Amino acid sequence: MIESPADLNIDIGRLRVRREGLPDVFVAPADIAVLILHHHTISLSANMLRALSKAGAIVMVTDDTHMPSALMLPTAANRVAYSRLRKQIGHIDTPIPDALWQALVRGRIATQAATLRAFALKGALRLERMINEVETGDRTHREGQAARLYWQNMFEDFKRTKEGATDGVNARLNYGYAVLRSLVARELVAAGLSCELGLGHKNIENPFNLADDFMEPYRYTVERHVRQLDCSSALDSAAKKEVVKFVESEVLLGKLTYRLFPAVRETVASYVRILETRKGQLALPAG
Repeated sequence: MIESPADLNIDIGRLRVRREGLPDVFVAPADIAVLILHHHTISLSANMLRALSKAGAIVMVTDDTHMPSALMLPTAANRVAYSRLRKQIGHIDTPIPDALWQALVRGRIATQAATLRAFALKGALRLERMINEVETGDRTHREGQAARLYWQNMFEDFKRTKEGATDGVNARLNYGYAVLRSLVARELVAAGLSCELGLGHKNIENPFNLADDFMEPYRYTVERHVRQLDCSSALDSAAKKEVVKFVESEVLLGKLTYRLFPAVRETVASYVRILETRKGQLALPAG
């Protein structure tokens, strides 16, 4: 995260961050998952962008309110992208998207219930019962019902606001979700998948429908982390750095524990296997 005037370029294969009055910082592009640029005087080179893209890193630009305003995803040639796009399109009119969306909604509700239990909060039992009530394609909208119950108990005197939020909790949630969305999108693109073709999210104006789908069962990593933060202040530089630490979360997939990045990658890989074979189940967090 770069939040002050700086020059960014590549020096002997490394990203060099040069700031006035401070020693240069060097980072290998392969060690960067997301580079967040939050200052209007940051300068960078096209060579740096190429190096980060080749390494699979994301570059995010934020606006004056600290929220993401632009996102660069690596789009290096992927030999399987065309084949997987055809498979994604071919599955649109089959029962597969609805079945996968059902699994994702169940996964989301399961992690909501586990989160409430982790903090000894009310509502977990009702959410656990709701998991098996989710129908194919979530025709009865259990996702929305679960969300209302979850937010009533997760934070005190809280109303979820997605856009333009100024209160400490919503601002932190929205910022964390934006980073999570970019991480999920990166794994989807790396797997040769089209982010526009969603399963449950199908907004024609949303270029990240599929990323929004696969974010659902991972949102809890942001929410658990934010609940443990002091949210009484505005979302300033220090607060953003604290929020981003959710990426250090550990995730349980089946009987194995992963860090967040490999967990998302495994979930995406399970989706690819279903696309290729029309068999199997999604690998989703247990919460």
